[in-house]
Amino acid sequence: MNLQIIVLAIFISLGNYKATESASPISTKPVANQSPPLVEVLISELIGKMNLPGLSLAVSKNNQVIYAKGFGYSDVENKIRMTTETRIRTASVAKVITATGLGRLVSEGKLDLDAPIKNYIPYISTTYANLTTRQLAGHTAGVIHRKKGMGYTKKQYTEVQDMVNIAKDEPLLFEPNTDYHYSTYAFSLLAAVIEGASGHRYTNYLAGEIFGPLSMNQTSPENLKQLTDSDARCYFFQKGKRKLKKQPTNGSYKLAGAAFRSTPTDLVKMMHGYSNGLIASETVKEMFTSHQLKNGEKTNVGIAWRSSFDPFGNAPVDHAGFWMGARTVVVHYPEQQLSISIMTNAQVPFFIEETAHIIAQLFMEKETNPSVINDFNQTVKVTTHFNENTKNLTGQLKIEGQKGQLEVATDGFLATNKIHYLGFGNHYAMVTSLGLLYLQLDNQPNLEGKIFLYENRNKQNPVKGRAAVSVQPITK
Repeated sequence: MNLQIIVLAIFISLGNYKATESASPISTKPVANQSPPLVEVLISELIGKMNLPGLSLAVSKNNQVIYAKGFGYSDVENKIRMTTETRIRTASVAKVITATGLGRLVSEGKLDLDAPIKNYIPYISTTYANLTTRQLAGHTAGVIHRKKGMGYTKKQYTEVQDMVNIAKDEPLLFEPNTDYHYSTYAFSLLAAVIEGASGHRYTNYLAGEIFGPLSMNQTSPENLKQLTDSDARCYFFQKGKRKLKKQPTNGSYKLAGAAFRSTPTDLVKMMHGYSNGLIASETVKEMFTSHQLKNGEKTNVGIAWRSSFDPFGNAPVDHAGFWMGARTVVVHYPEQQLSISIMTNAQVPFFIEETAHIIAQLFMEKETNPSVINDFNQTVKVTTHFNENTKNLTGQLKIEGQKGQLEVATDGFLATNKIHYLGFGNHYAMVTSLGLLYLQLDNQPNLEGKIFLYENRNKQNPVKGRAAVSVQPITK
């Protein structure tokens, strides 16, 4: 189930394979003086508000990492700080790591996205034989999400064929290309496609063709028996309290779809491959283009990448993850050649795409055209629209210069939240227990505030829909 639906409901062995030299060298040294102070203010406040153990963040622009920093702790109990080299579970961001390998193979002319996968996997079952890479990567193949009973396996899977065989006899859920069903197991099949198309082990191919050329030195399959102090510990929340997951779940059986360890810095470096020639430009365009079902409906998902809109009028692609001790995202803005990744070592309801979109604005070139609200301190009416429910609440909105606070008479996420001006237009960020949320504040002719949630961000700019929360002064 989609994480945002859940949240709204509750509150509202890499081998010796030699890398090819077709990709041009890239710079990975962060540029000095490129970290707007507001970034660190927002993230520090967010960690406190959400009670996160730690968070790591990286931003890349024009094939150069321009900002990277760790916040909080990778290990709270032993006071080990989160750094830019702390490895965190990728969760489902692993899917776009696998997709990047697919893109490289297409660029090399070794993979046809629309050929049946039996062309690449000699041992594939007849049930899956005629599925295509495009269908699997776009979640329209009709394969299951994951095999029941695999959540707490102790076996360390290293062979892709073993991962494929886990669900080799499961029937298709529907005729391919007639529906969308998110599937992690599909990426085990795609790992097998990579092996067949490349002639190399899945992990070796990624190491030689993706991780090596892009200097992704902190990315590798997770092995719970080989973790070090450079690997973040895994946390979760139970009844609102943060707890350490002392025995993390072994995810090796779904490596290609969920079980790498990486860093935000490595993930934004990965995006360099989408513009430096590692993946051909025509292939990149194809990977970012939405799949279309037989009935003509678009899924807004290409080769793993999800189409999106931010509230500022941009159209990034992204992928997020949510799994056993991690919440992750990587967002790429093709037009601006800007990428951002955020990872936290906690399994927590977190509007992480919204947060990444807001932080990304601080690194974009744009006209500031500031429209700062005059100092304001007044009782306001707060109207919430969650699902089909509308509530009217009372609050206090205080704005002083470029920051402020909204206090609402509720025990929900709106209770007390700090507000920060983003430096352009009427755009503000509100620091909440669910992440950074986008707030519009206008002062003409009277003050009005609107908070938008991403209910249909894959289809339209969030601000074109109804505001989830509206704020207006109470007039006597």
